[in-house]
Amino acid sequence: MNGSQILGLLGTGLVAVAYVPQIKHLIKEHCSAGISVEAYSLWFAASALFLTHAMMIRDLVFIFVQVLNLVAISIVVIFATKYKEQLCLIHLEAHLNQLHQKR
Repeated sequence: MNGSQILGLLGTGLVAVAYVPQIKHLIKEHCSAGISVEAYSLWFAASALFLTHAMMIRDLVFIFVQVLNLVAISIVVIFATKYKEQLCLIHLEAHLNQLHQKR
């Protein structure tokens, strides 16, 4: 494994770690606050195109990161759809405070 591949794998690890708080919050709190299913759907389409490109050029690190992206994005979209318009106590309190301030 060369230096470029190591850097790519480290970047892939960061991608995986970056999704953890969002997915954990969705599943644990059943809270979809601030999640745009439309945006995640576009990211899914972009990742699918990047995956196709990575497969065409046979870049294993890039293939791996795009598969990871597709799986994580799918999880976010599934749970955000399942818990649509549901808020945890923290987000509910913030939402109620915003409504109160508008009065």
